Amino acid sequence: MSIQKSQALVLRSIKFRETSLITSFFTSEFGKIKALSKGIRKEKSALMAYYEPFAQVEIVFYEKIKSDIHFLSECSLVYFFSKIRCDFEKIGWASYLVELADAVLPVHEKNTRLFGLLLEVLRRMEDGPPSRLVNIFELKLLEEIGFFPRLESCTRCGKEDIGGMLNLADGGIVCANCRRYSEEYFPVSKGLIKSMQYLAENEPAQGLQLKASREMEEEIHRIVYRWVRFRYERDLSAFRFLREVDLIRQL
Repeated sequence: MSIQKSQALVLRSIKFRETSLITSFFTSEFGKIKALSKGIRKEKSALMAYYEPFAQVEIVFYEKIKSDIHFLSECSLVYFFSKIRCDFEKIGWASYLVELADAVLPVHEKNTRLFGLLLEVLRRMEDGPPSRLVNIFELKLLEEIGFFPRLESCTRCGKEDIGGMLNLADGGIVCANCRRYSEEYFPVSKGLIKSMQYLAENEPAQGLQLKASREMEEEIHRIVYRWVRFRYERDLSAFRFLREVDLIRQL
């Protein structure tokens, strides 16, 4: 086993046996990994805070070649995002961000750009409104992993510059002429399409300047949630929580 070291963000931790934890980390050097922390739950201590979702940490682990779960040797806290943890709304959004990342990121694929983006979004969230920042990460994440919906033209006939209906199975929008009424669709306007493309293509600072309504932001959240649930067959409990507390209004 080789010893590895990396900056990381905690995605989630689950209890393992009586005293241990298995934690999913998004690392700057190795992508998403899972690591076992033996005996960390033996005593209640401040160290448990290091394993809380969206904590920024530095980890040292023994890399196991024949297993997806490595052995964690050290975990030191870099930044706890205390301003987020003091705000009920921001806790919900930050929890959704890391659950989304955990759901779609492949294991052991380094992505320094996405790691930096998630870190930047969390940092900006401490002092700014969260919903637009989450939109930016949602769309850039889908684009980075190759699952951004095709929005520039109909997936069936190729007609361009249209509003239309989003079809999950087709991977993008379908124009009125190609729509089959036996299938499930979600309406998307030209304005929504242009906003999604703008947020995905530009830096966060520019995306924050886009003039858009709360309704548009919420619609992007709903589209991404449906997209992830369809593609990965995984529900996102943090998204359901956001709806339950009316941070995303239900249709």
